[in-house]
Amino acid sequence: MSAALARVPGSLTGQLVTPGDRRYAQLRSTYTTTASPAGILLPKNAAQVVAAIRYAREQRLPIAVRSGGHGLSGAGSNNGGLVIDLSMLNRVQVLDERSGLVRVEAGARWANVAAALAPYGLVISSGDYGNVGVGGLATGGGVGWLVRSSGLTIDRVRAVEVVLADGTQVRADAEHEPELFWLVRGAGAGAGIVVAFEIEATEQRNVGVAQLVVEAHPDGRTVREWADYLAQAPRELSAGAVLYAEGRSALMSITAVVAAESLRRARPAVEPLLALGKLLEHRTDLLPYPALVPTAHLRPNVGQQRGTTTNGLFTGLDDAGARALMRAVTGPGRAVVQLRSVGGAINDVAPDATAYAHRHQSTLVVASVFPPQGGAALDSAWRGVAGRADGAYVNFESRPDPTAFARIYPGETGVRVRRLWRRYDPDGVFRPALLTARPARSGQPARSSQPARAGEPARSGQSARSGQPHRRRR
Repeated sequence: MSAALARVPGSLTGQLVTPGDRRYAQLRSTYTTTASPAGILLPKNAAQVVAAIRYAREQRLPIAVRSGGHGLSGAGSNNGGLVIDLSMLNRVQVLDERSGLVRVEAGARWANVAAALAPYGLVISSGDYGNVGVGGLATGGGVGWLVRSSGLTIDRVRAVEVVLADGTQVRADAEHEPELFWLVRGAGAGAGIVVAFEIEATEQRNVGVAQLVVEAHPDGRTVREWADYLAQAPRELSAGAVLYAEGRSALMSITAVVAAESLRRARPAVEPLLALGKLLEHRTDLLPYPALVPTAHLRPNVGQQRGTTTNGLFTGLDDAGARALMRAVTGPGRAVVQLRSVGGAINDVAPDATAYAHRHQSTLVVASVFPPQGGAALDSAWRGVAGRADGAYVNFESRPDPTAFARIYPGETGVRVRRLWRRYDPDGVFRPALLTARPARSGQPARSSQPARAGEPARSGQSARSGQPHRRRR
């Protein structure tokens, strides 16, 4: 144990993992980055979270907070600091079966949440991968498989339990600490550590799931028709599509999920997708919701998926925008582009009701490149698309900096987020790189501008991710 970590308080005895511990290799990193923190703390309850924050502050060590470790920026770990890993705060409790009110701790994984709620016939629309942690997703947004019928995950949050930077424990809801409650729904990274959420689940046991692959026309018509249909499709339908190069052409792999209890109801919503282009593969099944985010997804995150990602929200995709996306996929940058349906129930919420202000768009577009390609290649591929975007989503940005902040938290929303981050964390213990980083040069990661933390990875109160783009394996 290093000298800096010699004075661990008794309340944290046995909860600290250091480089000499056999568990360190499984806990040090995130899904996208490999890191070398001085130690990882594994609190079991809110009181130990308080002790961990106080200990790190006393030692003047940078703090990273990890719920699942899928945050694209790598904010769930750091080099030379302390990681507060919430994985042992993982309980899921149904508080009121009739109303669907569920208490979920921040370190639970969405696969475990789905499995725990299935006997009650309840679901929470979450990320698209079972290994994702609750904390990062449920403070950033949550674009899940039922997003158009249920809204964002944050739209179903009814209360939160937060530990602030000074160690104060706060319960926030619409009537108690309403400003904090507003902030943690969309911009929770700079507020503190959310240790638990009360979320209103929806009744659903089975879903219709269609998986299909079509050829994507190079002129963009396949992409445009997909976006056009999803913008006006029945709300029961939510869908994601991945565009990737295949030789000189491109393929579009689509997963469409219908909030329906029978194939008879699901198939009509999916049918228009079958006509988007030359159909290469197709199947439609009725599945229990946990099959979408299965426990088979659960595994350690050890930097296994390096990549660089950015995104944009669109009110529509016209012909020029769709062509630009196809060039991003088939051009020199060879980006992998993910399309996610938004709109529907998301847009029922007022833009100022939460820190997620994007309540009129219909499509989320996420672009990623993977080694040996880096940020420069992504910037080149994304250049023709970027100017057409109308906002961005915090959970799909791997290079957070003030430029990204302006896209994610526009106008008055950004003013309010900045003010509240500074109110609840005046010393910048959890301040995200969205405020503190210098804008990154092409291909370079954002760096902290705080002298005490120079050279550390971007840090935030929760690592964030929803529907992590995965590199297609062939």
